[in-house]
Amino acid sequence: MHIVIVDNGRGRQLGRADFRNSLKCIRCAACFNTCPVYRRSGGHSYHTSTAGPIGSILNPNIDMKANADLPFASTLCGSCSNVCPVKINIHEQLWKWRQVIVQEGYVDTGKKIGMKGMAYLFSNPKIYRFTGKMGRWVMRIFPFMTNNKLNIWYKQREMPTPPKESFRDWYKKNKK
Repeated sequence: MHIVIVDNGRGRQLGRADFRNSLKCIRCAACFNTCPVYRRSGGHSYHTSTAGPIGSILNPNIDMKANADLPFASTLCGSCSNVCPVKINIHEQLWKWRQVIVQEGYVDTGKKIGMKGMAYLFSNPKIYRFTGKMGRWVMRIFPFMTNNKLNIWYKQREMPTPPKESFRDWYKKNKK
């Protein structure tokens, strides 16, 4: 008699307390169907056999360097966790994988610089409000700066008319 045990990285995943819960997955694809990113991009963009939100948790465990981008392909909206029949906390695990991948140094320099810039911007309300005003002004006066072929989002969408004022300014003006 021969016994063949196929682990495929499950032992490593079991050893990670934050990600152990993902091994309960029954591959029902409920998270695929509800995920706004997966519905827009489809399975081929995940470049692995297990796609979708659950694949974004399982695949970095197998090869973190090759699959470092997957946990970032999510809005962290929590819809996947809400529909999971075995109650896997998918969006929380995606957030934790992001932290692990950054700590291990598998994030490209451009993303790292961009995130540090956004952290600075969001932690300084005056600068945030000023850049919002400048952004609205540029979009209104020079619409070709945002509505051009270099803007990937513009290729598939119609850009809305920029608002004349921020929500904060509107709220201050209309508060009763």
